Amino acid sequence: MPQTQLNISMKNKVVIFSLMLALALPLMAQNHQHHKEHHRDISEMVSDLSQSQKKKLDAITEASRQRVNALRAQQKAVCDSITNYINMEGDHSRELFPLFDREAKLQCEISREMYTTKVRIDEVLTPQQRKQVREAGRRPAERPQNAKRKK
Repeated sequence: MPQTQLNISMKNKVVIFSLMLALALPLMAQNHQHHKEHHRDISEMVSDLSQSQKKKLDAITEASRQRVNALRAQQKAVCDSITNYINMEGDHSRELFPLFDREAKLQCEISREMYTTKVRIDEVLTPQQRKQVREAGRRPAERPQNAKRKK
């Protein structure tokens, strides 16, 4: 009897986890869209870019954009498969768990690409320009000039 209770408990855990994931996937997609809407070009953040810097930055960001878009397309396909399995009746752990792993690996690859792009961009910018980018990337409440006003 305890063995049966353990199996029922495990099935309940899988169902709960699946439902949580089904609810989280649309939110993740919405967050991605929100990020895209608020992405700003570096030339909007740095006022004194040379033509050479602009060319290098354009090449870096375009190559990265293509790689990230390809990874996101793969991620979307995996998420669609996950959603399909979650919406099916029965236990599909054998199919789902590798998909969860694949989705996590794709997210990791996206994060690595974004960080690598940041490093490449930093190599093109001067220290003062990097500071401008950091300041422009902060939320208004975190910016030093706004912190002074609060006092």
